[in-house]
Amino acid sequence: MRITIQENEQQDDIEIVIHCRRTDEQVSRLVATLSGMEKRLTGTKDGRTYVLDPAAVLYFESVDKKTFAYTESEVLEVAPRLYELEERLPRDFFRASKSAIINITKIQSIFPDFGGRLEVTLISGEKLIVSRQYAADLKTRLEL
Repeated sequence: MRITIQENEQQDDIEIVIHCRRTDEQVSRLVATLSGMEKRLTGTKDGRTYVLDPAAVLYFESVDKKTFAYTESEVLEVAPRLYELEERLPRDFFRASKSAIINITKIQSIFPDFGGRLEVTLISGEKLIVSRQYAADLKTRLEL
């Protein structure tokens, strides 16, 4: 892959053009990553609303019909349901179970668990279980 940057003082906005032989998995990942950089979420905590950068989120979890975003320092409630987040989040996020979506870039280690499940340790030291239904997707994405 070759990257070229052209500066133009008359350009008002950033424009990205991808030249490729065909749209493959690498191109799709690149587009998803670039598209996700502009998306922001809002979360609430103690009556205040905060703007969240998805890249700072370790994982999202659904508990009692509420959705929470976990960062290294706080937990915020977010409005979208998990299935809505799946559609909006960049490719760095994957569904780990019926109640969780994990940021792949925040995974520190993976350990096989019983019944085909995986235990994931995040950079915060927190451990989450990837159900066997979603374990194959994680292995594919991490090329394991």
